[in-house]
Amino acid sequence: ADLSTERYTTQDSPSERPFEAESRPVSATKLATISQSSLSIYVNSPRDYFFDRIVDSPDKDYFREGNLFHEFAEFYVHHPDAISAEDIDDLAELMVAEMEPFVRDIDERVHRTRYRAGLQNIISFLDQHAPDADQLAINSRRREESAFAEHFDRAVGADVTEQWFDNEDLGAKGKIDLVASPHRLVDYKSGSKKSATQVVKNSAIDDISDTPNFQAILYLAHQRTKHPDEQLEFVFVHFLENLADIVQGSADLDDTLTTVQYYPIPYVEYIASEETYEQLRDEGSNDCQKTLSKSSYEDYAAVFESSDFPNTRDSDELIESEFGRVFTSKMKDVVGDYKYVENGCKQAMRDLMRIRNRNYFEDDLDAFEEFIGEHLQELNARRAGEERFPIADLVDEPNYRRVNHRDLLLEDER
Repeated sequence: ADLSTERYTTQDSPSERPFEAESRPVSATKLATISQSSLSIYVNSPRDYFFDRIVDSPDKDYFREGNLFHEFAEFYVHHPDAISAEDIDDLAELMVAEMEPFVRDIDERVHRTRYRAGLQNIISFLDQHAPDADQLAINSRRREESAFAEHFDRAVGADVTEQWFDNEDLGAKGKIDLVASPHRLVDYKSGSKKSATQVVKNSAIDDISDTPNFQAILYLAHQRTKHPDEQLEFVFVHFLENLADIVQGSADLDDTLTTVQYYPIPYVEYIASEETYEQLRDEGSNDCQKTLSKSSYEDYAAVFESSDFPNTRDSDELIESEFGRVFTSKMKDVVGDYKYVENGCKQAMRDLMRIRNRNYFEDDLDAFEEFIGEHLQELNARRAGEERFPIADLVDEPNYRRVNHRDLLLEDER
């Protein structure tokens, strides 16, 4: 109040206005690709995605921990000969030292045990699923720093590990932890294990999950562009999943793995095939095997020819559908009107739904590619200012446990 001041106000006459707004057209850079993580955020809440682009978020300690495991996996692919069983304790100590700013002294022993277990699982997986050595380039050090490359003073090449892609034709980009082969992609996870069914459900675009995650389907869609008409698989290695079993000495590596298959054929065509019929007949539940073994593939295929397969992922809906009734009626005509036949048909249809809900098929990836294109176009329109980024769009309400900027998502009208 003691300082000298002058007051300025706008006047009715434009010539008397001390401040005049200057029109400056701004053009938003058009995005050609989107990552799986950004797409997941955008689907959950477009406005949260918007703030993610303009507001920095603090680093989390688990990011650094996860990066260390990834650095080790990358190093071990190139130099398995450099690591012996005796080295695991020393490597766990190295990780403890790297994590020192984030870990309390009292928690060091717990973290040391976690690190040993994770390292052991990664080594076991890569020993069993090592990429072809001819694919590796280890003569030049990568630009990124690696605690393990520095510790052993060995180079890590940029070849099959930590592979970036930017696929403008698909509209997607990302980083693949390991291209174990042209048909197998690998991703390391420190979080809780998800089943193949959960992975497929979380990537559904017709019924958006409250925990959307498009990593597997997006990366497989990219790999399909390089290897069309070939069967592919995506393997998640949850390297901390069996920590208790490792401590007890009863660990099984398979307990850490989730594998999702991609079949280059439409789903209905796949399940109508003789291969699927034989699989149900030989490996299905008891009544299913008994029923189909007394029929023929021609009887099975005739059901698909005479009735449309419903667009559902629910086994009860399939059983109660017209297809389900035709299937049961056909088997009863061929085998006999027995209780085990009706039950065997139900078991077979439940197996057909399990096949759908645990795998990806050609029509799944086709629909997902359209989904990416549509939402990239929508996203760019919103970036250009044609409309606001809504708080929710494809879901009734965002999963607020998964938003990054909850305090900025103001729901009241302004």
